[in-house]
Amino acid sequence: MPPAAPSHAVSPQGSRPAHGWLADGHRITDGRPSVVAMIDLDRPGDGIAIRAAAAADAHRLLGLDLRAAAHLADHWVRGGDVTAVYESNDARRLRATAMWRQHPATPPVRAWELVVSAQTSLLESDPLLAVVADAAAEDLRWGTVRGPAIHWHDAVTEEATCLLLSPARPAAGASMLLAAHPTDAGRFDVARREGRMHVACWLFPTTLEKGVLLRSRVLAAVGPATAATDWATPLTAAFAASPPMLTT
Repeated sequence: MPPAAPSHAVSPQGSRPAHGWLADGHRITDGRPSVVAMIDLDRPGDGIAIRAAAAADAHRLLGLDLRAAAHLADHWVRGGDVTAVYESNDARRLRATAMWRQHPATPPVRAWELVVSAQTSLLESDPLLAVVADAAAEDLRWGTVRGPAIHWHDAVTEEATCLLLSPARPAAGASMLLAAHPTDAGRFDVARREGRMHVACWLFPTTLEKGVLLRSRVLAAVGPATAATDWATPLTAAFAASPPMLTT
């Protein structure tokens, strides 16, 4: 992850790189057309909020759940990247850096990555955290990577590294893709409540030692619910084939 940027590197309020992020204090908006997406850095668990015509159809994706209260220690915006540093308020002394990055996709599909890193000042700590999402969806497909191909399953599979969530009536809304890089030890948990799905992708299920940096990333995308696998499959395959993140 890049070092903490000096204060003058933070995009001033109202500044806007071409199709990058628009910063207004701690509220950051995606400047690309066709979808309204916003990050509130004071609410990392909400991640990227995707506005819909009806509030009940809105999505929240790529939220960061540190499993404890945390405070924002630093943040900066550079082009298509929004970076925020959070420090947990519990005994784990966990310092997590979240980089929400615009990811290329063909409109009307819009995609983002969350690059997460974790460190501790203790001799050892528990770094387990989750990348979370909340979607208006009733249909769920589990995806597995087999070489260059992505296979979708209706039944739960522990080998899944991606999920495709869709509304009951495809013409009535959007589908959401969530994908962990296949080299990362992520595990998906899904809970269904009142026409919505709550997803947690668990990362870093190992002990973290002082001086060690753990890093991982998760992809998310929103696109048409009709024939959703037509856009979700190539997007997931390209992400799965990209080089894994380096850790130290």
